[in-house]
Amino acid sequence: MASVNKTFSIANISIQASADTVEKKVGSLNGVRNVQVTISSNTMDVEYDPEVIDERLIIQAVRDCGYEAYTKEIPTVGEEPDAQSDHVLLSKNLIISFACAAAIGILHFVPLSFWPCVLIALFCCYNNFGMIQEAFVELASLKKPGAASIRLLAFVICLSAALVTGLKENAQGTLYLFTGCSILFFSALERKLIELSRIAAAHSVSEIKDSMPKTASVYHDRHERIAPVAEIQEDQIIMIRPDDVIPADGRVIRGFATMNESALTGMETPIEKSEGSYVYANSVCLSGSVEIKAERTGSATAMMRLASLAEKTASDDSFQSPFKSFGRYLLVYIIIAAIIAASGWLFSGKDILFALNVLLCVLCSASLRTLALSSENEVMSAATEAMKRHVIFRSVEALEMCGKTDYAVIESPGAVIDEELTVTDFIPASDMSKGRLEYIAYALESRSDRPFAKAITRYLRSRRMEATDLEEFTRLSRRGRHALQSLSSYRSYTYDEIVVNNIEHSEWEDQISSLREEGKRVLIFTENDAVIGIIAAAHQIIPDAKGALKELEKNGSEVYLFTEGSEDESRVLAEKLELENVFFDYTKEEKESLLASLDQEDTITTYIAADPDQISAEDIDIVTAINTGAEPTAAEAGIWLTRNRLSDFVYAFSLSKLLNERIARKQMSILIYHAIAVVVFGFLLPAVLPFSLPPVIALACALCALQLVIHPKETN
Repeated sequence: MASVNKTFSIANISIQASADTVEKKVGSLNGVRNVQVTISSNTMDVEYDPEVIDERLIIQAVRDCGYEAYTKEIPTVGEEPDAQSDHVLLSKNLIISFACAAAIGILHFVPLSFWPCVLIALFCCYNNFGMIQEAFVELASLKKPGAASIRLLAFVICLSAALVTGLKENAQGTLYLFTGCSILFFSALERKLIELSRIAAAHSVSEIKDSMPKTASVYHDRHERIAPVAEIQEDQIIMIRPDDVIPADGRVIRGFATMNESALTGMETPIEKSEGSYVYANSVCLSGSVEIKAERTGSATAMMRLASLAEKTASDDSFQSPFKSFGRYLLVYIIIAAIIAASGWLFSGKDILFALNVLLCVLCSASLRTLALSSENEVMSAATEAMKRHVIFRSVEALEMCGKTDYAVIESPGAVIDEELTVTDFIPASDMSKGRLEYIAYALESRSDRPFAKAITRYLRSRRMEATDLEEFTRLSRRGRHALQSLSSYRSYTYDEIVVNNIEHSEWEDQISSLREEGKRVLIFTENDAVIGIIAAAHQIIPDAKGALKELEKNGSEVYLFTEGSEDESRVLAEKLELENVFFDYTKEEKESLLASLDQEDTITTYIAADPDQISAEDIDIVTAINTGAEPTAAEAGIWLTRNRLSDFVYAFSLSKLLNERIARKQMSILIYHAIAVVVFGFLLPAVLPFSLPPVIALACALCALQLVIHPKETN
């Protein structure tokens, strides 16, 4: 019988020696013709004779080597139905509405067809009962009535006019019924266009959701199987190997791997994960393999919760556009304009049917929701696009106000400068080798939890030693316990401690002062109270911070920066960033006092910090939490920046500013359209035509305006 090729998964095999052991063990089995272990993917390809040996014996041989093995059988999965296939233009409701209007249009030319047309119109009304409900909701709610109410008014006028005129003249009655059904048809078409538009606007969030894997390797009854991600439950064990996308939030219970969490946090740096580490759905395993115990699945994962938050913000209709007050009173304006136009023609000698058609034309020209949608679509697109850039707007108010920021108050740790110190200078005395000073510094500071000590430890661990330095380390290390005892004469002091303890340092005073004037912190090492060297360290400015601050100032925002450290550090930081308002050694009361002084009428203050909950938000318009990661906890924050980049706030600022400008331009265009429509359909066209323009044409023009709002022409 022909041989069989099968792929097996091997958990936690990471070195070539282990792979060779497994290959040798499995290759010695009777019936196995070829075996190859691939460490990068933790897989084993085996060619064997199924009549001589089965996969159970192969797995047992791997387990005898100390590793778990499972068959990597991936079932054939049929193509899932396209979620977008249902989102087509035509729908049952739309087709019925069009058929009703077309049928009445045809019956218009048939004698004695009025009452069948009435029945068709009533059926069309029943088919579009949602539009009637929407209008009644507008009229009954505290909100001012709008487009739906205008449509209902126009339809009622058409139906009433049809019943009055149709009893005398069949053709005139059916014409009004045709107009009424056309209103319902255009209403159904509007609904469908809006639905498709919202789906397209939310495409960014859909892409995030679609990026989740459809299947995952789960551990069940000591065997690995491929299961749909939708079926994964809490506490289930998931096997993750290189290039796998993690399907659930959970904790590593076995193994070691490096993960790319940029899809969630935006940070491209690989993150090491080992036993006890927490991992997030949509992260990618770069190397190694781990077993994860699922804790949150599906919509409960951090990624899905953030995506849902973006969708919630996008669907919020509370955007306070410059012309929203006009939209609230749109019905009143249009009715007044329609009555004025109809009355004018009636008093000029035209008959009542002519005036009625003018009235309907003006009403139909404003019967679609272009004004409201002009902001809704823009907000939805902005919120979902911001999610892809790791900016979460928790409310549409924050999205709207961010671009109007007058004062940006920033906490520097993490936002502008690194939270951790970085060693900049390592200066030994003339009779002290650099290698020996490094050894002493490491021995004294390696077990300390002080920020300066951590900086020295990182510096020494990352530095490649020179040959002479290595010899010094070796010589001191050979002294063993005596070397450790000799360290008792060495001490490390800050500059203030040197002064307090009256330790002689006059020869170093100029050098220490120079370093301090450069905004650096100095640690001084002594042997029997004699200075043997100094080490300087400073907080480094985050690479994109200066550009981000300049961009904020360029756009009219005044920046206030709070920083920890000495006056010299604050001064140097202000010079490097070219900022005027930099404060150091501040208290919570001083900070809140500044915020209160900035809280003026018609100004917006944004407070940006890694932990903004530590200060009262009473005098703050927008609270922004920076570097929140996958698990934001700042309850009062209106904006979450998942990564540690001030440039992300600048992006949010620019996005909000552009959004406000685009909505203002678009709504101004719509107001101009409404004004022109009233003049054209109410006065100009009736004056030059022997008959009033059919309201259906006004409906078509309103639909074109709606389409331009939903799908604006792209501009560079």
